[in-house]
Amino acid sequence: FEKVSRLYSWLLFFMTGRDDGGEENVTLDLCKDPADNILEILKNVTKQKGVSPMCKLAHLNNFVKLLGSVGLSEEKLGFTQEQIIICLRLVLLHEAKEVRAAGLRALRHLITDSSTLEKVLHLKVDYLIARCIDIQQNNEGERTQALRLVRKMITVNPLLFPSSITNSLIAVGNDGHNERDRLSRACVAIICELALKNPVVVAQAGGLSTILKSVTDCQLSRINEALITTILHLLNHPHTRQFVRSDVEFEVFNFSGGLGHTGRSLWRQGDSGKTIYMCVYNH
Repeated sequence: FEKVSRLYSWLLFFMTGRDDGGEENVTLDLCKDPADNILEILKNVTKQKGVSPMCKLAHLNNFVKLLGSVGLSEEKLGFTQEQIIICLRLVLLHEAKEVRAAGLRALRHLITDSSTLEKVLHLKVDYLIARCIDIQQNNEGERTQALRLVRKMITVNPLLFPSSITNSLIAVGNDGHNERDRLSRACVAIICELALKNPVVVAQAGGLSTILKSVTDCQLSRINEALITTILHLLNHPHTRQFVRSDVEFEVFNFSGGLGHTGRSLWRQGDSGKTIYMCVYNH
């Protein structure tokens, strides 16, 4: 598990992060009543006209600063969590990718416990997050913020993780290599992390097959080691072994070509690859 976490962090280090370049200077007075501050922020980020994208960006960044200062207290802020989430949900539909990226970052700081995450999912925000992941490849800043939000959701409560986002991660993980998507490996790394914490949602979406296919596409031994370690971890426990069996069996045993493409690739990975091949074979 630790190897998978380090893998994700290593991949994300090389991805494009948040860029506040061009942001307008909007002062946040922390001495004011937090309710007045949040009212001004939400009013400006939800306005359809009269507020520039860079001004919205500045207000969203002020939202993060305000949360860091006063916390998520409905009494202090004067708004319920649902009301705040609805306002941020509108931001994820904005035409400017920088604003959407800032909205994703704001949501990441908002989600601190299972209760807040449940409210986010109840309001169907997960479909907008999935849309941000599967958007044009040149929106790396927005997509990276989406992946950071996804990882926060896994950290808060992996058992609540929605299939909508899982499907988007798997889609990018499956096709990203062919499309030269720089975030493809990061998506696979998140699938690995999720598979260790909620194997059911990953297996139901075909994610374990995605992990195994990634072994054949990647020539970096450290990444392959983390991928194979994930499968071996699932094989090692009786209650998760069934998911590996149903999802990976065909990938390993393509008898029309001897060991099959995936089987031969696993065998070439050395001891860890041979181990996973023999574990599935003997199961």
